[in-house]
Amino acid sequence: MTRRNDPPKSKAASAKGGGERRSRTVERREERQKERQRRRQLTILGVVAVIAVLAILFIVLANQPAEAPIPAESAATYDGIPQTISDAGFPQLGNPDAPVRVVEYASFDCSHCEEFHRTVVPDIVERVRAGEVLFTYAPMFGTGGIANGEGAAKAALCAGYQDAFWTFHDALFNWQTLYANQAFTSQRLSSGVDNLGIDKGAWNACMGSSRPAEAITAAREELTLEVGGVSTPTIIVNGEVAGLSVTDVMGAIDAALAAAPAAPPSIELPPVETEEPEATEETADDTVTEEAATEAAADEEAPEDAATEVVEATEES
Repeated sequence: MTRRNDPPKSKAASAKGGGERRSRTVERREERQKERQRRRQLTILGVVAVIAVLAILFIVLANQPAEAPIPAESAATYDGIPQTISDAGFPQLGNPDAPVRVVEYASFDCSHCEEFHRTVVPDIVERVRAGEVLFTYAPMFGTGGIANGEGAAKAALCAGYQDAFWTFHDALFNWQTLYANQAFTSQRLSSGVDNLGIDKGAWNACMGSSRPAEAITAAREELTLEVGGVSTPTIIVNGEVAGLSVTDVMGAIDAALAAAPAAPPSIELPPVETEEPEATEETADDTVTEEAATEAAADEEAPEDAATEVVEATEES
């Protein structure tokens, strides 16, 4: 059997076949690149869409009113107690002339300050109501782990310029326990001011001013001078550092009251007796003259009376 051999291909045909294969390879490579580009584009578009949705959601949530409850009992707690502002810009509670001055250096972002507020401050307020104590809150921030403590301090100070510091002060410590690191978001602070019912425009203007920041700076500088550093809460009673328990603070107040100068006793003066003026010769002469004139007038009236009696007797006869 003879074997049939295929005729050999020409060089031109071989070159043409190789060119076609290379062309198809290039086309496939380009198609794969285009496919990868399309996938990248779709991925980028998907990421952009997700980011846009999240941004819109964030804006919507940011503009939603946040929960910002104001403790109902706060108004009654401070009702009738004078509320003033110190020269340094610190809120004060009580009679400015009270014999004992208690200053609390504290931060709303400090958990120990919240504990002191909850366990000791009510007893201090009772001593304030009794007229024994002037209680001052020196505002600070950054000594605890709650975010935006500075914003909380400024918000409370600006509320205080409308006589609402102490109520807002109670609310901020309450939020610390309720909302943890979300306690002092800008939206919650704003909602809290709405719930207080104070002038929102005046509060916003205050927040944009340097006034609250100056008070906070003054508190930090004052505490550093008092104790040589910054630690909250720090309690100063009539210039002396006190402990942080109820027993420590009440004992310091009692000691300060005992050391306070006593008010001078009131002295009742005897009533002033007025003496009758002594009669002088001139006065005596005047008295005699008046008596004589009275007797003369009586004598002149006597004949008329006698004549009247005679006429009446005659008519009767």
